[in-house]
Amino acid sequence: MKRPHGVLEDPRVSDQLGVMMRERHVRLLNCSVSGCLLETNCRLPVGAIASIRVTIDGRELTDDVQIMRCQPIAGAGDTYHVGAQFLWTQPLVRQSLRSALRDARGEFAATIDI
Repeated sequence: MKRPHGVLEDPRVSDQLGVMMRERHVRLLNCSVSGCLLETNCRLPVGAIASIRVTIDGRELTDDVQIMRCQPIAGAGDTYHVGAQFLWTQPLVRQSLRSALRDARGEFAATIDI
C-alpha cells in the first residue's frame, strides 16, 4: 500500500486483514445440500457469513454459510430459528459437510462461528 509522503512506516504494522469470530452452539434441526435450519439461544445477524461445524460419528466437518433469516420462536424465550444457506467456497467432496449431511442419519452436535 502506498503511503502519503512524509508518513513513516512501522515494520511491526501490517496491512493484512483479520477476522474476529464468536462461537455459538446451535441445534441442527434440518439440513439439505443447499442449507440448514438451526435453533439457537441468541439472535444472529441476517446477511452474516459464518462457518458451521458439525460432528458426525466423531468426525468434525465444516462448511461456510450465510445467515438468511433469524426468527424468534413465540413463547420459547430466547430461542431463534435461523435459516443458513451454504456458500460454495469449497467443492462438494466426500469430506465436505454438505456431502456428509446428505448421507448421515441421527442427531449431530453443531457449532457455528460467526
